[in-house]
Formats: sequence, structure tokens, C-alpha cells
Amino acid sequence: MTKNEKIHELEYCRSCLNEVYHLNLNRNDVMVYEYLGTCNHCHKTCKIVHRVKRNKLWKIMLSRKLKSE
Repeated sequence: MTKNEKIHELEYCRSCLNEVYHLNLNRNDVMVYEYLGTCNHCHKTCKIVHRVKRNKLWKIMLSRKLKSE
């Protein structure tokens, strides 16, 4: 399973991804769904991350916590 598939399955917002996995993703680093969804971590209605853009994948490659799950 690739890291983008893992992020897609989590259904987290960008701020929760940054908090839980100690990432530093900006708004320009990710692609989000057009509609609002409920984040599985904070349970708020916000934009859910669909995937990380190809040129920013290095940011999630460095995450040890994302590798271990």
C-alpha cells in the first residue's frame, strides 16, 4: 500500500495529518475533496485530504509514524 492510499483511507483533514503524523503539509501540498466531509480524527466538518501532490511526497516519506502503521 502506498502512502497516498493510506492517507486516503484515514480520511483526515490536513491539520490532523500534521498533528498526528508530525508532518508539515501546507495547503498547496495536498489535494482535497471538493465537498466537505467529517474528519475521522477531530470529527469536525472540513475539507478531507485526498492525496499529497507528487512533488511533495518527500514530506510523507520522512514520517516514521506513517511507515509503522
